[in-house]
Amino acid sequence: MISIFDRRAFLRLCAAAGAFLSRKAEPQEPLVPRVSRSPVKNRKDYVGIQVRGFAWVDEGVEQVLDNIQLKGDVNTVWAYTFSYGEQRLQKNGPIPLPDHGKPGNSIAAGAFYDYDPKYFQNTILKDFRCPVYGKFNVIEAVAPKAKARGMDFFAWDLNNASSALNNAVANYPEVSEIDVYGRRNNRPCFNNPDYRAFLSGKVESLLSGYPDLVDGIAWGSERMGPFENMIGGVTLPSCFCRFCRAKARALGISVPRAQAGYRELEQLYQNAALNNRPEDGYFVSVWRLLLKYPEILSWESLWTNSYQEVQAQLYGLAKAIAPAKPFGFHIMQTMTFSPFFRAEEDYTKLRDFSDFLKIATYNNAGGPRMAKYLNRLSDTFFHDATPPEFLEFYYQIMNYHEAPYDKLATTGLSPDYVARETRRALVGVAGEVQIYPGIDIDVPTLIKTDAPVKHTAPADVRASLKAAFGAGANGVILSREYAEMWLANLAAAGNTLREIFAQSRG
Repeated sequence: MISIFDRRAFLRLCAAAGAFLSRKAEPQEPLVPRVSRSPVKNRKDYVGIQVRGFAWVDEGVEQVLDNIQLKGDVNTVWAYTFSYGEQRLQKNGPIPLPDHGKPGNSIAAGAFYDYDPKYFQNTILKDFRCPVYGKFNVIEAVAPKAKARGMDFFAWDLNNASSALNNAVANYPEVSEIDVYGRRNNRPCFNNPDYRAFLSGKVESLLSGYPDLVDGIAWGSERMGPFENMIGGVTLPSCFCRFCRAKARALGISVPRAQAGYRELEQLYQNAALNNRPEDGYFVSVWRLLLKYPEILSWESLWTNSYQEVQAQLYGLAKAIAPAKPFGFHIMQTMTFSPFFRAEEDYTKLRDFSDFLKIATYNNAGGPRMAKYLNRLSDTFFHDATPPEFLEFYYQIMNYHEAPYDKLATTGLSPDYVARETRRALVGVAGEVQIYPGIDIDVPTLIKTDAPVKHTAPADVRASLKAAFGAGANGVILSREYAEMWLANLAAAGNTLREIFAQSRG
């Protein structure tokens, strides 16, 4: 059994041994620990942007490249090569169509590139090519044209939970998690060997299948463990599949006690929703449950360790195939809101198996998003108090100085939030990993509030970029998606970036 004190060494070992997850990977030289890896080709003044598959199809590759390069000063394309279910925008939809692109209703899930089946022999997930855009291959269509302009092409492999993939990919439901009541959900299990082999096959199919076109991989999965999911109201506690149960038993964790603990915690939160206050209050009651069932947090650690295990293994596989090509991860914005998730997404651990980290520091959308999270804290763990009552304490423990609760949705978060999160990440990785903050350009909130929500203006983009680079960022990712951005805001990013880079060079 691996103790918590051995975890960092264990993750380094995972990274070093990751290539052996796939029988196709045959490194030419022995893999070495993370600390002595080969130099990575990191572009100076890195500016990336995420681009959905339908944007290339609807607007044309050259037009999109013109917009992101000439207006946004982008030098690295993050093109979706795999989507969990992207939907075209509508003029009056929840995410409104900006001043470019075409309206539509189609939902696309799966791969937007052609892959050799040999990379997927060890998994039941073999046929996942998305047919929605015909035979469009984003790598072959975009990468050569981007490179002709001096731009790099990164494969953006996003692996969120999705019912669309359950419907689009044969056997996908078979790798899903099983909740505390024995029911499957739409979240694939990171301990399922078929799902692990599928994730490894995609990395190999990108780097080995397109060695001259793919310059790096950005990997993402906006997932959390069962304890955090219950606070966030995302899903019932999982996973309790046979692979997770076997792993728990090997670690000495009681499966029945973990299930019993999560069921009691769910009942406590249900009572909180009805305001059936326990005599000792909610916080004390939650803490009493954690003392009664330490397996609750053990199962949370099992989930998180399994997730980071997969990240380390994919990193090791990528380094075995293409040591100099950057491989890094997207870190979702909840990490900047939740003290619990922040403790798990520890930069001092993540630096062991990544070349770069894109942190979602979306400050305009962050206001209503943070307000929603505060509401969830008040509905669950901190139900003894309202958000305005515990906000000052929350800001103290998170090291923020933001707006009052009733102003969050209207004002958003400040550029100082971007700077603080950038500095925190830089300290955590200690110079071993590139830090790319995500710059909010029309990131949608999709959250209903009583007050009007903050929308992006060119001045906001300018302030956020200056905050990120002023804090020492190694680059930025213009976020969330090109398809959602108004061109005036994209142009504001480009003008500001050229100004910042001119000053740094001069």
